Amino acid sequence: MNTVASALRTMDDLMLDGKRVIVRVDFNVSAGSDGVVDATEDYRMEAALETIHELRQRRCKVLLMTHLGRPGEEDGILTIEPIQRRLQQLLQEDVRLLPKLYGSQVDAIIQGMDPGEVALFPNVRMDQREMVPNDGFANELASAGDVYINEAFSVSHRDQTSVALLPKKLPSAAGRRTVLEVEILSKLRKHADRPYVAITSGSKISTKIGVLEYLLSTVDMLCVGGKIANVFLVAQGRWKEPAFTEEEVAIAKKLLDAHRDKIMLPIDVVSGHEDGAEKKVIELGQGADIAQPVWDIGPKSVAQIVAVCKQAKTIVWNGPVGMYEVPAYADGTRALAQELATMQSNRIVGGGDTITMLGSMNLISAFTHVSIGGGAMIEFLEGKILPGLVVLSDSLYGKN
Repeated sequence: MNTVASALRTMDDLMLDGKRVIVRVDFNVSAGSDGVVDATEDYRMEAALETIHELRQRRCKVLLMTHLGRPGEEDGILTIEPIQRRLQQLLQEDVRLLPKLYGSQVDAIIQGMDPGEVALFPNVRMDQREMVPNDGFANELASAGDVYINEAFSVSHRDQTSVALLPKKLPSAAGRRTVLEVEILSKLRKHADRPYVAITSGSKISTKIGVLEYLLSTVDMLCVGGKIANVFLVAQGRWKEPAFTEEEVAIAKKLLDAHRDKIMLPIDVVSGHEDGAEKKVIELGQGADIAQPVWDIGPKSVAQIVAVCKQAKTIVWNGPVGMYEVPAYADGTRALAQELATMQSNRIVGGGDTITMLGSMNLISAFTHVSIGGGAMIEFLEGKILPGLVVLSDSLYGKN
């Protein structure tokens, strides 16, 4: 086993047979207005199935705990029932829905469960104590189980109660998918075959400085899309856009001055109204030649990214290059996905939006590895300490 992954406690290190096992998963998937989870959202749930099946075979009572929605989010469907229904279809087994996160009623239900049965806790973020480690809340959650398994690599960078503190209250280990994520990303962090190309995007450059600096210190070429690319275009004088702050533009200028030869920016963009009306492709010259908001990269920009990726042995892609939620501005991301799917290099993809898009195109299996983590993947590659992993090992970060 990879030395980094072997530093994690795994399911092989615990006595699991017949135990009540709390499995922290990431089933944060979208449900439509009809309360149905679309099959294109299955990837996050499918990633946990190996662990769930193994625990069922070992006659464990499998107690799944997930979050749903972002902190402070009030709109959308934040109840767990759509997840329960979709999980039952994937498992082809009944899944109990527990009425609360803890308490005597929950204890009685779990006591009456059959060995191998699966139950789902309510949305853990419905309790505000989840967002910042809370010892009392962790003890209450721990009372329902004998063992804790982390099968939520995608939130392992969050210092939250069910991720970073609950595993200290019970014998704990990494699930099968979490171990796989750590193995693959550790190899990438230690030794990536070159040429090494990264494709990244984002909405705010000030929150991506660390990621961008890490990538620019590591890769041979960084291809930029999304709003981050737009800030670089402003810094180059190609676009007079007042929405970006002086600080954001200054960051982009500093990165360009230090790494100009490593940063690939769009050479054409797609502009128009936010709803996709009056869409048009604008080829970029030397002056400020963009008058309307930019929502996607153009076909020539896609072509230049594809050209450099064809020469690469390692490609990391994190984030759609345009506002793919609006069909008119999804062309760049979809075209890039189709091209990358045909290549033979080591292609690693991460990020919730990227996964959803690949799922809708039936392309997930075409890539070497699709990580369930976006922010967690990048922070792990940066070498940052992930609170949800460090509690599963005394040596994971000390050895690296």
